[in-house]
Amino acid sequence: MNAGTRLETVAGLVPPCETAADVGTDHGYVPALLIQTGRCRKVIASDIAAGPCDAARETVARYGLEGAVEVRQAPGLAGLAPHEVQAVVIAGMGGATIRMILEEAPAVAATVGTFVLQPMNGQAELRAWLSGHGFVIRDEQLCKERDRLYTILTVSPGKSRPLTKLEALAGPVLLYEDRPYRLEYLEELHRHYRRLLQQMEQSREAVASDKYRAWQRLERQLEESIDACRSEGRHPDPE
Repeated sequence: MNAGTRLETVAGLVPPCETAADVGTDHGYVPALLIQTGRCRKVIASDIAAGPCDAARETVARYGLEGAVEVRQAPGLAGLAPHEVQAVVIAGMGGATIRMILEEAPAVAATVGTFVLQPMNGQAELRAWLSGHGFVIRDEQLCKERDRLYTILTVSPGKSRPLTKLEALAGPVLLYEDRPYRLEYLEELHRHYRRLLQQMEQSREAVASDKYRAWQRLERQLEESIDACRSEGRHPDPE
């Protein structure tokens, strides 16, 4: 099954376990990959809408996964019971939506050993929320599909120190540890903040603002991180 680099990477970060869940499953590709690769014996594929659930059932039938993948229509973690799964995937949603899913079901979230989160946006806000609400970012990986970089967080319940603004933005793992695409990722963040600052520099009032000074510090810190990444060498990016 060709699920694409993003979903294959997400599935590959799920630790081997008895039962996992894929929340917001869409077509059910991640559950199928988890069963086909033997990472899990059972996967619960859930989605809030009927359409994705029907699509997931079609995938289950196409690959003969009946009995191994159970499809449930439910919002967020509401379709799961505490201690029912050991790992949960939440991929392809905005960071704010992922945060809401975790926030709305604390009784379930607290019993999940590992969350694999792949936000499409709002990564900084999600990281900051996680660190302040009983979650620890254990690892972060990057993957590239169709010229776009995706960030994938491996998270577990636990006590975490507060993140700095730079760590929330770039990631407490990606900022310091060697990962594929790390340099490209930091350079992309730096270009983004450079563009924001250039736009603000069209206004004298904006340049005098606290936001401008805060973004200026982040841009400078990102530049320092890029220099450090170049000097220490980096993991060769996949072909």
